[in-house]
Amino acid sequence: MTEQPEEWNPTSKKGWVRVDCDLSIWIPCPGVFPPGMDRDSWAAESAQLHWEAAGLPNSQAAVDALAAMLRMVHEDGYEQVLCHQIWIYLPMPAALPLPVYIGIWELTGERDGQLRALTGNTDPDMVRPPFTEEFPTILYGSGVRTLRYRRLDDGTLYGVLGYALRSVEYETDVQIFTSTQNLPQLQQATADIDALVRGITVISQEGLIR
Repeated sequence: MTEQPEEWNPTSKKGWVRVDCDLSIWIPCPGVFPPGMDRDSWAAESAQLHWEAAGLPNSQAAVDALAAMLRMVHEDGYEQVLCHQIWIYLPMPAALPLPVYIGIWELTGERDGQLRALTGNTDPDMVRPPFTEEFPTILYGSGVRTLRYRRLDDGTLYGVLGYALRSVEYETDVQIFTSTQNLPQLQQATADIDALVRGITVISQEGLIR
């Protein structure tokens, strides 16, 4: 359900992405863990900290259940989705995590057409016309945002929300996308995803340790 749109390019050689967001509702999902940490310890620690920060009554069973979902997001995301970063939207720890994927691609093609394609605007498997609009940013001018709908093999409708920005300075196209069958969740999350996207800064890869 989190398939990569067809229009993508090799990883950017010059740019990387830094995200400034509200960590009370977002959990960073690292592609590479620091020494002494692995997927299990990251998921357990993130679940515990997020639960405590929300001020909810202590429930080890609930924290363990959240940790299991975080592990699944990490494993499925980095193994099955073409992306470079994952941010997990979780405004309430008892809710289902919504992963948001970021692809950091080499700049190519005419700007407007490529950005529209990166948002999924040209997806041939949409079940209705997409809603595509300009997405204004301070640093990167007008990006693009597209909401489109697809169906699973069993006929279930799901929504895909995609964004794209271009950094000419670092020759980088940034793609941000998420998808879910829970359409009310997607609608409720859109404003916070907008804020996440506007908090993106493309930085130089030179000397960067990821």
